[in-house]
Parts: sequence; structure tokens; C-alpha cells
Amino acid sequence: MSSKKKSRAGEQIATYFVLAGMAVLFLAACEHQTVLSTPTPTVTLIQRSPSQTSTPYPTTTPRPTATFSPTPTLNSLASLSVEFNIPEICLFNYLVSRDENWIAADCNLERELIIIEKLSGTRIAIPYQEIYNGDSSLAMSRPLMWSSDNRFLYFTTVYRDGEYDFTFDDTGSLYQFDTENRTWSILVHAIYRPYYFFSEDGERYVYFNHNNYYTELEVGMVEILTKKSKRVVLKGYMISDLEYEWSRNMNTFAIVLWELQFRNGTPGNVLLKIDFKKMDMEIIEEFDRNNLLGE
Repeated sequence: MSSKKKSRAGEQIATYFVLAGMAVLFLAACEHQTVLSTPTPTVTLIQRSPSQTSTPYPTTTPRPTATFSPTPTLNSLASLSVEFNIPEICLFNYLVSRDENWIAADCNLERELIIIEKLSGTRIAIPYQEIYNGDSSLAMSRPLMWSSDNRFLYFTTVYRDGEYDFTFDDTGSLYQFDTENRTWSILVHAIYRPYYFFSEDGERYVYFNHNNYYTELEVGMVEILTKKSKRVVLKGYMISDLEYEWSRNMNTFAIVLWELQFRNGTPGNVLLKIDFKKMDMEIIEEFDRNNLLGE
């Protein structure tokens, strides 16, 4: 009897050590496992505009931009590719309309901006060479914003200088694509690194355009649905560090400018406040940089 008990005890001890060894190996494997991240849709930044335009006012119904564009969150690039029948490789930089029926995507592989309607399957391609004056091999397109009624897409071009990488600071002219007429037009002719700021609701935008010598700054404000607009040229000011703010109701926009003609011989900043209700602008010398609009 005693020998059987000892044998069973030995078996139990052996089993314990085997299980313990397996647990150690399992934990070690867990520590070295590779966690793969799931790709997420690209978030498109919004900003930039012009200064000396051949068209002082936008000639067609305008639209917005000036922060982050509200791209709807779809499951993944793979599901987005299936929904709109578009290659995933063309989804590096894209923007989905508010009703999720349209998508605009920069397809660098094909050297064109692709616009697709989900319901009808309509597919429109705008080649780079049609919207970029220079060497189109150094350019790419950049969707900026869909209007609140999903009719208009606003986009620009982004270019690089020779061997340098693409930079969102080197923005081109502002274009508008009309989904009803299937046509596009130019709203603002870029002079030097324009800035476009769109309200998140897609109903208004502000643009800035320096001339080549930074002596003049063209400022434009546009309401998309009402087609109201105003353009002024400021002398002695330039965009500073992109400190800007939209009001909660999207009716007011404020941005910090660098004042080239220093007051009292000292450099400084001023605040440009744009009021869409009054369709007017004003320069404010004293302001709180932590709360531009005082809200």
C-alpha cells in the first residue's frame, strides 16, 4: 500500500512540474508576441489660402475649411475600399462627404484626384496636370472640405520642391468641384503658400494669400450657401504661427498676425477678427492669446 501511495505521490509531483513548465513557456511566449495595429482612416487636416488672385471674389458657390475635416469614421480602409470600389492604395489622403455618399481621394499612383459617388457608382478623375501648373510629378491633390449640403468639394494641390518631401505648407490654389454639374472651377489663385480655413459645419471659409515679398496679405471671407463674400488687402501683416480659433457657432473667426510695421519700434502681434454676421473684419491690438475670441 505504501509503495502505491508513494508512486502516486511521485506521479502527482511530476505532473505538477510538467504543468508548471508549460505555464512558464506560455507566459514567455505571451511576452514576446507581436501585436499588429489595425489601420485607421486618414484624418485630413484643413488650412491655407491665397493673396493675389486673378478673381477677386470666388465666382461660384464657395465652401469651408480651417481645422480638421469631419471625415466619417468607417470601419477600416478595407471596408472603405469595398464600399466605394476604390483601391486602398488611393486612400492615403481622402475625405468622405457628410452623407457618406461621396468620397474624394488623392490617388498618387494614378496621378489624379478621384471622386466617387457610392449610390450611382459615378467615378470622376481630375488629373494632376489639369490642376497644377508646374511639374505634375512633384504634385499631389488634397481634399479640404465638403459643403454642408454635400454638393461641393473643396480641394487644393500640395507640391514639393525638387528633392524635398511633400509638405502641407506648400499649398496651391483653391478649387471647387460641383457634384451636380460634374465640373470643377478655381476659386482662389495661389501666389505664395496660401492658407485656407474652413468652418467645421462646411458653410463658410477664410483664406489668406501672401504676395512674393510678404508686403501684402490678401484676406477673403466666403459664405458658401448665401454666396456672400468680402476681400481686403492688408499691408504690413503676415501669418504668424497659425494661432487661430472659430467661435462655437462658427460665425466668427480669429487669427494672430505678425505686424511688420512695429509699434514703438518693437515687433508684435495683432489679432484679426472676422465676423460673418456683419461680413466685416477688424484688427485688435490688445488680446488674450489663450482665449482669442473671449468665449
